[in-house]
Amino acid sequence: MKTINAILVLFIFTFALSCDVEYFENPNQPKTPPTSGLFRYAPDELMTDTRDVWFSGRFTLATMQYWHQSNYGDEDRYSYRESMIETWEDFYYNLENFRKIIKFNESEEYAGQMQAYGPNQGQIAVTRVMMAYTFNLMADTWGPIPYYSYGTDDPDFQALRMGDETEESQVLEPTYAPQEKIYTDILNELDAAAETLSGISEPIFPNADVIYGGNPTKWKKFANSLRLRIALKVRETAPQVGQDHIDDALSSGVFTSNADNAVFHWEANAKNGAPMYTSWNVDNRSDFAVATAFTQLLKGQTVNDHQGNPITNNPFQGMRDPRISKYMMLNAQGNYVGMPVAENSAQAATFRWECLPDSTIIHKPDYGAVLMAYPEVEFILSELNSWNQQHYEKGIEASMKRWGVGDGAINNYLNNVPTANEETVLTQKYIALYMQPHTSWTEYRRTGYPETLIMPNNDYSVYVPSEDTTFEYNFDPIPASIDQTNDLPYRMPYPQQESTLNKDNYQEASGWLPNGDALISRLWWDED
Repeated sequence: MKTINAILVLFIFTFALSCDVEYFENPNQPKTPPTSGLFRYAPDELMTDTRDVWFSGRFTLATMQYWHQSNYGDEDRYSYRESMIETWEDFYYNLENFRKIIKFNESEEYAGQMQAYGPNQGQIAVTRVMMAYTFNLMADTWGPIPYYSYGTDDPDFQALRMGDETEESQVLEPTYAPQEKIYTDILNELDAAAETLSGISEPIFPNADVIYGGNPTKWKKFANSLRLRIALKVRETAPQVGQDHIDDALSSGVFTSNADNAVFHWEANAKNGAPMYTSWNVDNRSDFAVATAFTQLLKGQTVNDHQGNPITNNPFQGMRDPRISKYMMLNAQGNYVGMPVAENSAQAATFRWECLPDSTIIHKPDYGAVLMAYPEVEFILSELNSWNQQHYEKGIEASMKRWGVGDGAINNYLNNVPTANEETVLTQKYIALYMQPHTSWTEYRRTGYPETLIMPNNDYSVYVPSEDTTFEYNFDPIPASIDQTNDLPYRMPYPQQESTLNKDNYQEASGWLPNGDALISRLWWDED
């Protein structure tokens, strides 16, 4: 996690980047790094930064109540550490590496050299997809942000203009772009990238692309599927923009099976393994357990208050989900028991009956982190077609198959699953988005589902079979602002240094948010 002063980061970063490309004094070094190396490095850094024990484990996995912390308590109650918020810096560092790929492929001096790693325009298109993915994640986290566009010359898009720019064109205090402009441009970037990729048959970064192995057809489907996800999100606020991109993405071609899934795999070793693997097996930490709310959902049960009355609504009441054995391990007593929201860190450390995430998640160095998968597309299609039953069942089936559930268990579940409607489809989507918690958080803010989460300021109980005891808890959030909504956070605050190092632009962007730079400021597309 980068926590040094941002001004220092700017100078170090600028110098480092120039060193990456200026080796004229050393005949043993190339003049510029190969774009294949940059593309191998940048997605790795991005996925490690966003699927680690901080931005994922203590932020979105905890916020969406897939996991809770077993040694700490504050983040589960929405008191986020500044070091988590400063992942902001990591995003821009990785985005600059992506921008370098575009720069070298457009350079008269280097473009011919870079063709060794795939067609120049194909490299640019794939990079645009990854930049769109990253900026969408950032905008969904903070709202207005400094933004960069490859295809649009908009004066509001001032990010990434500090590395190799001339002194006159450098921007060290970039303005924040309005959310509507950001999402509209992201959709256009994905559209343009998909169109470019449709005309390319040669492999792109074949020895560096660990997501698709250089397959341009797969990248095109990912661009369109991601566009479908984002267009659905903005459709309520920008109906025409959203619907136009939905129609065009579907026409151009989206995921049609799990073979299309966008999955990043780390290396099968301790040094370069997945961040959750590293936490459990290298750092020897065990800081997380599967949450009470998610465990009860998978068991087909509700969460109850101290009087035994349900405080959650489980549309799959009485149906044990066969993915439970793929998502989590039994506890030492052979039961599935969820981790409560601890009232403090001291209490969290006393629990001894919670269940760990499955070994394929925490003990597999080459774990595959999903950027987007086919089941999500089927749930989107169900929603777009008036909660269509066939797409709903295809989404469930695809999710279960992706996690290795057998055909018999899948068929038995589908034969008993409730009819498709808004609640059932979106709750199944939440289950399928396990280990994709940031997308799940966005979906919750967009739709209000699932209704299986424990809301702030609620009393609730956890029954532990091995002790034949029901323990009573209260979900007491830390930020006082949450008491105004009794809901999950709507966004993450900006890094504190933005209020001093980019003060005027920070203040302007904060003023665009309904409640300023606060957890309870809804984003542009969040109208529920």
